[in-house]
Amino acid sequence: MGYGSDGFDQDDGAQRDFTAPDSRWFRRQDGPDGRDAAPASSGRKGVSQRDLEAVRQRLRAEIAADVQRQIESAAARTDRRLDEVLAAVRGLSARLEAVARNVDSLMDALRDQGVRDAIDGGRATSDFHRRHLDLAQSYGRLVQQDLRMLVRPLCPRLDGEGEAELARRRAMVVGELVMMLFHPLDQPVAVSQEDIVAELRDHGLATGAVQFRAQFDAVFRRAGELRDGVAALPFTAHLDTGVDPAALRADQYQPWNRELADTGRPEFVVAHAYVVAGDRPQALTQPIVFLAPTAPAVPAAPAAAS
Repeated sequence: MGYGSDGFDQDDGAQRDFTAPDSRWFRRQDGPDGRDAAPASSGRKGVSQRDLEAVRQRLRAEIAADVQRQIESAAARTDRRLDEVLAAVRGLSARLEAVARNVDSLMDALRDQGVRDAIDGGRATSDFHRRHLDLAQSYGRLVQQDLRMLVRPLCPRLDGEGEAELARRRAMVVGELVMMLFHPLDQPVAVSQEDIVAELRDHGLATGAVQFRAQFDAVFRRAGELRDGVAALPFTAHLDTGVDPAALRADQYQPWNRELADTGRPEFVVAHAYVVAGDRPQALTQPIVFLAPTAPAVPAAPAAAS
């Protein structure tokens, strides 16, 4: 390597051109707009780390915004479709409810007719009818057994009172208890146990007797359960309080005092008949009637001699 006449280093006799484009001392860099960029510094990077981070954050924000727009658009479409589905479901639900009501009405009509047919034909073909039969039997047992026992401590014999008078008085008290406990039959008991006891006490009855109070607790509870059972059935029942005992034939009632079953005459109703309601009401029990002894026939006076 030597030096030329101009004092510059020469290689193989060729003069170096420091302004040549491929010179290692100076290279032109094109900027983003096509113009010449400033020479790169040999000690610094062309783009700073902060600029790269800013670009990355900007791209991330733009991507997130675009994704959010797409999500919102999809959600809006989903909401519209969901609203359409819900509207269709509501319409279907309304139609199903209408059909269900029609079916219920039809089934009620069929059940009602089945109960009527079972009652009219004397057949227990309906669960409702069988339930009424059970309740009617319970009603009869409560009257014939529980109330008959209950009035003994409630109505002790009075001084000078005969057997017939005592039996009649106790039967009348049972009749009052029947109305207090079972009327109206198709409604829950509306009075308290103490209200009934107070009313019996006002009638001069022995409500303070220990045996009466012990028995009455169970009787009151069973009467309430029976009335609740009647009220819960589609065909309710009632007590037939409009019966005239004097108009009843011997096969149309049960005698309260059985000893006079063959010779007595109906005087008053102790317990009214259990009647199932409907277009054609049917009595499931007969009325229980107190019988008065029949007065002996007075012999006819002999005819006067002419």
